[in-house]
Amino acid sequence: MLDRNHENNLWKQTVYAELKKEIDPFRDREYFRPLNRAYTGDNTFWSVPSPEPDLGDDFWEFLKNSLDSETVKSAAQTLAASVRQWEEEGNRLLFAAILRAGVPVADWLSQMIPGSIAVSLSLFVGLGIDRAALRMIKENFPERKILFVDGWTGRGGVARAIRELGAGPLAVLNDPWGWADFSGMDADIFCPTACFTGLSTLGFSRTFFEKEKRLFAAYRFPRKYCRKDLVETWQKLCPRNERHPALWERKEAFFRETPLRIHTNEVCRALINAAPVQLFFADDAAYVKEHYPLLLMLAEQRKVKVLYERKELKELKTRAACTLHTV
Repeated sequence: MLDRNHENNLWKQTVYAELKKEIDPFRDREYFRPLNRAYTGDNTFWSVPSPEPDLGDDFWEFLKNSLDSETVKSAAQTLAASVRQWEEEGNRLLFAAILRAGVPVADWLSQMIPGSIAVSLSLFVGLGIDRAALRMIKENFPERKILFVDGWTGRGGVARAIRELGAGPLAVLNDPWGWADFSGMDADIFCPTACFTGLSTLGFSRTFFEKEKRLFAAYRFPRKYCRKDLVETWQKLCPRNERHPALWERKEAFFRETPLRIHTNEVCRALINAAPVQLFFADDAAYVKEHYPLLLMLAEQRKVKVLYERKELKELKTRAACTLHTV
């Protein structure tokens, strides 16, 4: 079943996924994989969704009050201007948002570029794009140019998977290692939407793979868990549609092997749906407390040890990193 009008679809993006029965993420835990299960290249990993964190009202309220970031807005304006360099006419653009992180970015882009539309679909590193979804998108919008949208890049896995398809370029808010085709900033900036969960802002679980030639699937969540105010606050904060200078230029991609989970947004995701052991910051405690309070809140909830002034992180072009407990 293609989700066009799911009652919790606050983003008004057609979700190319098969939404299955409703489950409660805190009661029906048998439907989720353990937090410490690691992806080892075996794609059966993607056949079970990751669990959802039980975050309290204080966290969600603090997050809502943290969404208004001038750095993030500036990056979004630069990204929109860069996209216009590729296609000036909004009515020829379709943003294919990668679930989940691409959804809020595609929402802003579709507001900033009149005539464009946004839909969402799945992609997993190793497994690739949801090809059934991509085929349907092409059939439904044959006149539009597809631009894949994600929140950020990590080590370039998603960017490489999209490039192999040859189905359209990738646009992200920030791209520290230089793997995306378009980005708003090449620094490791933290975007508060990295804290958005399927439970709080989508109404369904992380998608999972079932069968070849079928849409990826997801479990519905009870509507009572959805934080409509988060989505509406983010949407209202969209920067004005103005001709911001396009500073984007394609650079040589950077890569370095490391056992760490790196970049602030990826570290945030690890604190939400993985099992971190230690959290490292390149900056001192005072700077981190001022600039990354959400990461510290998540670390405190998960009882993760925090270490500061790890200058070696700069060699990895990251402001934060973590180690993971995996099996």
